Amino acid sequence: MFPQRSSVTYRTPASHQPPPAMELADNVDYPNLNVADMNARLENLSPRLHDCFDSIAMNELHHFALATNHREGAEWWGMLFGYNQTEHMTVDNADFKLQCENTVNILRYADHNILLVALGDTRLQVWSTYSTVRNPKAPYCLFLIGEDAAHKAPINQLCVFKSQPQQAVTTCLDNTLNIWDISGADLCSTYRARSAHTTKLTGVATSATAANQLVTCDRGGCARLWDIRATSPTSSCLFDDKTHMLSFTCAAWATPNELQGDNYVYLGDYDGNVHTLDVRVPRKLQQTVSYFDKGHVSQLQVNGTHLAVMSNLPAGVKIAEVTDAHDVIYTNENTHSRLTDSVWRDDRTLLTIGHGRKLATHKI
Repeated sequence: MFPQRSSVTYRTPASHQPPPAMELADNVDYPNLNVADMNARLENLSPRLHDCFDSIAMNELHHFALATNHREGAEWWGMLFGYNQTEHMTVDNADFKLQCENTVNILRYADHNILLVALGDTRLQVWSTYSTVRNPKAPYCLFLIGEDAAHKAPINQLCVFKSQPQQAVTTCLDNTLNIWDISGADLCSTYRARSAHTTKLTGVATSATAANQLVTCDRGGCARLWDIRATSPTSSCLFDDKTHMLSFTCAAWATPNELQGDNYVYLGDYDGNVHTLDVRVPRKLQQTVSYFDKGHVSQLQVNGTHLAVMSNLPAGVKIAEVTDAHDVIYTNENTHSRLTDSVWRDDRTLLTIGHGRKLATHKI
């Protein structure tokens, strides 16, 4: 007669005598017999280039910083690497490396080899990456200058002012905007605007010549021009889509030229278009150019008269020479399974990173 109680039926047999939990990892004598077996398999925490290449930055000395993240399972964390070249990036030839408990979402270089690091837990860190004074024999070394968690949500935009590289702007998922000053010996928030947009803020761009203006855009088709000289947060409407047909994804400020000066701003949208705005003529689109039939514009990078337009779903890269029209001179499709970031290495070379083909070089 079989026992009637399930506690007797399904009890652990006396013959099952596994070793302690920490010794169960890779033990073939007791494979998958209980949850302790799986929990005892230690995660591989050794420094390595993870599959998710999420951010890349370059400073004035052509030193590169690369953020890769482990995004599998319940535990997510990131690695930060520094290189003086991009031809052969490995763990062993990195000039500096740092393993973080959280993901490394965005990297941007500021002035004097200062690296801004936006982590996945809302913190913004400032690191010194190169100093011949601190260590003449090994100048590549990380030194934490300061950190702050002024945002209540993870940072989704980080941009350094081109004309004032000791200032930066960050935004987060709750649409808070912060201006940071790193000219002193610490990280200081000098300007803060709550609810900068009513819908999700998707793009930030700074001027190449003006140190007091920036442009933001959102998913609802609104773009705003900010003046950070004001004592209280203030902005003016640069464009507002009353038809509710536009949804902006990213922004870039054009470089000065003889005709427009430092007045044009480019905005990408979810339909694969790039729109041109003139900050002197608000609420009017100067031009709209279709770049992608499929996929949305995920990032814009300006390099002189060259505009790099990148898309996702699917991932692709197009480079246009911007004069009176947008003449596409380079096209590359299916560069990554997901494109995450890019940087101009020189006047004719664009580097893109992402998931899949982790780093790709585009030459025009």
